[in-house]
Amino acid sequence: MRRNTLKILMVEDDPGDVELARYELTRAGIACDVQQVDTEDAFVDALSRYRPDIVLGDFSLPDFDGMSALQIVQQTAPDTPFLFVSGTMGEERAIKALKQGAYDYVLKSNLARLPSAVERALQEAHQHQIRNKMEQALQAERNLLSAIFDTTGALGLVLDKEGRIVRFNQAAERTTGYTLSQVQGKYFWDVFFPAEEREPVRNQFINWHVQTQPLQYQSRWLTAGGERREILWLTTFLQEDHGSALNYVCSGIDITQWRQAEDRVHRLSNYDVLTGLPNRSLLRDRLEQGIARVERERRPGLLAVILIGVRGAIAVREGLGLQLSEDALVEASRRLAGLMQRDATLARFGDTSFAMVLHVPEQDQIAMAVQEIIDVLDLPYLVDGHEGVYLESNIGVTIYPNDGDSGDALLQAAEVAMHRAMENVLERFQFYTPALNGQVSHRLQMASHLRHAVRKKEMLLHYQPQVSLQSGKIVGVEALLRWQHPEKGMISPMEFIPLAEETGLIVPIGEWVLRTACEQAQRWHDLGVHGLTMAVNLSAKQFAQKNLAAMVRQALDDSGFSSHCLELELTESASMESPEKSIEVMKLLKAMGVRLSIDDFGTGYSNLNYLKRFPVDQLKIDRSFVRDVGTDADDLAIARAVIALARSLHLEVLAEGVEDLVQYEIMKENGCDKVQGYYFSTPLAVDECTRLLLARSTFS
Repeated sequence: MRRNTLKILMVEDDPGDVELARYELTRAGIACDVQQVDTEDAFVDALSRYRPDIVLGDFSLPDFDGMSALQIVQQTAPDTPFLFVSGTMGEERAIKALKQGAYDYVLKSNLARLPSAVERALQEAHQHQIRNKMEQALQAERNLLSAIFDTTGALGLVLDKEGRIVRFNQAAERTTGYTLSQVQGKYFWDVFFPAEEREPVRNQFINWHVQTQPLQYQSRWLTAGGERREILWLTTFLQEDHGSALNYVCSGIDITQWRQAEDRVHRLSNYDVLTGLPNRSLLRDRLEQGIARVERERRPGLLAVILIGVRGAIAVREGLGLQLSEDALVEASRRLAGLMQRDATLARFGDTSFAMVLHVPEQDQIAMAVQEIIDVLDLPYLVDGHEGVYLESNIGVTIYPNDGDSGDALLQAAEVAMHRAMENVLERFQFYTPALNGQVSHRLQMASHLRHAVRKKEMLLHYQPQVSLQSGKIVGVEALLRWQHPEKGMISPMEFIPLAEETGLIVPIGEWVLRTACEQAQRWHDLGVHGLTMAVNLSAKQFAQKNLAAMVRQALDDSGFSSHCLELELTESASMESPEKSIEVMKLLKAMGVRLSIDDFGTGYSNLNYLKRFPVDQLKIDRSFVRDVGTDADDLAIARAVIALARSLHLEVLAEGVEDLVQYEIMKENGCDKVQGYYFSTPLAVDECTRLLLARSTFS
């Protein structure tokens, strides 16, 4: 039994958490003396010097971790119980810790459970010590072991000091399917473990001799038929006169069915039988863990709870029967699972509803996630041969910390929002906070219209001339994307380009821009406008496409446009995101004869070592540095530096956003090659640009 004052060694780097643990124990009537350590050296020293009754360990510390502490305790003080007291343990880590010898784990968010966990661990440790003494008594009568070895119901295995099988009893033969003659003289890891596990098992065996007490461990052994059986082994050893191990005697229990039953109980308690998704209970636990993580790590962004009601499943049930309704719900769960990202949770919340919990950096991403859910669930279902089955869905959204400070509060709020969505004939989703609905609704509506615009070909190109400062002639044009909405009129690129990037529509749009620009440039060439460079912007997503070079080659071949007159503009940030990969892509494009330009130069964080390796032809000075170049000394210095850098790298320089004579003259005086901006021309529709190119190719 433990003494009146409990000696506790706590592996923790936060004194506040130590005091909270002490408080909960004292409040429960447990008198305790707590010593805190946060490094391995301090822990090892305290373990031998302080000799604690129990060890409490955080799972993860900056310079130490709980699993290492557990291993040290098992090796040096195996009778001392070890509990995890942590805020970061997930379900899988907790199971692993328990399997490796931890008595229990307590979340810091539920320290009220600590006193009972400590009492239970101490009691189990006391019982374990009693068992150890009994095993020591059994070891003293090892001669009796030989007499009962072959008749016992437990699995019996005797190994020599090298790990070779010496004896193998009848119970072991029945369980594994091997006979003694088949395994005798062989290393047990070569017989009972697959190839990839043999070396780790062998390394574990090498350390058996350091055990001063019988070793209890659990492992999965291969049978002769290839089945894995879960065996709980108790291993002791017979000693030679000088104390070294002579033989290892292993007594085992086949707990495969117990483990399977335990796993089934766990699964039934935490997972939905129909879909295999976490159920409401597990969802609540994970949501609480997510909230605790946000608070603990001070993570930026928002935690969103999205409740998805698939009430169309009720109509399917009434019309086609329960089985087909369940089939449709399983398919809906698969579609939703396909949208999941790392750290997100998808669960079955109710009979016809699902819940999704995800962490997002910005509120706008919640809107995009909601749109993806609506899109994927709106696709028709094929249910037992019935085509064209649709499941109507409604969505409610809550945000932590705005709408609640606990999992239950957030889920209740999400249900309220979902029911609002079901009652609203105009909107299929609702935020719990009504003020968010208007702005998110507008964004989702714009995303929907943008998809429609791509399908209906509402996009068009305008072209802005680029003028040589040496000759005054128009030497190129830049293709600029425009959206002519049938109701809203011309929509600013500043509004729809970021949306296209977020939705991924920028990829098909960008391909259309490239093909259209090449076709138009070739038409101008046929009209007699020769040598004109066509500049086309590439988005970061396009630049990351594996088939980019093939797509460019196809656009050139289909249009007949010369690759030497095509100039692809890459943003500085896109090209520097993965420089080595960017260089390879650029080399493929350059091999075709395509010109390359770095757009918006100076706005990113270029590595000049990479820049000199980029096979580019031109740098574009961003308009933000050109705008005030006549009045701001810093902008003038930046413009001059970019021009000087380009000269040293033998690159051309184009200044964009030139809107007045002062800017024009400064760029010309400082050696800029080309300019583009309202001083010469606004972006022009194709007919206007054609007339300009045919009538006036020189600016004075």
